[in-house]
Amino acid sequence: MTATEADVRAALNEIIDPCSITAGVPAGLVDMGLVRDIRVDDEPSGGTRIAVTVGVTEPSCLLIGSFASEAEARLAALPDVRAVEVSLDEGLDWSEERLAPEYRQRLTEHRAGARRRLPLIATPPEGHTGER
Repeated sequence: MTATEADVRAALNEIIDPCSITAGVPAGLVDMGLVRDIRVDDEPSGGTRIAVTVGVTEPSCLLIGSFASEAEARLAALPDVRAVEVSLDEGLDWSEERLAPEYRQRLTEHRAGARRRLPLIATPPEGHTGER
């Protein structure tokens, strides 16, 4: 059994973007829209060669190197993979429009629920601001 593009997407989606954790709804690189290109080719000598390009949500993200390392390890572990190339797209102009539709819906629902749970800020009645 050789690795397919679906296998590659599933493996990359297991790498959780820390920005999504901060948002309260963890998501993998694919759901975050951080995977730019996937190529799965048969090697002439047998096996599969995988090449992917990944980016980050912010150009200043310090985790782009760890994303690449983790992607390489996860992809190399797929069946019959003989070579893996992970390229970094430091120029990726990420925006929320890149989110997978299913993830965007989960994030929207989470945000709506979080707003309903925010505590109300009590304000004193007019004229009673610290007067005793």
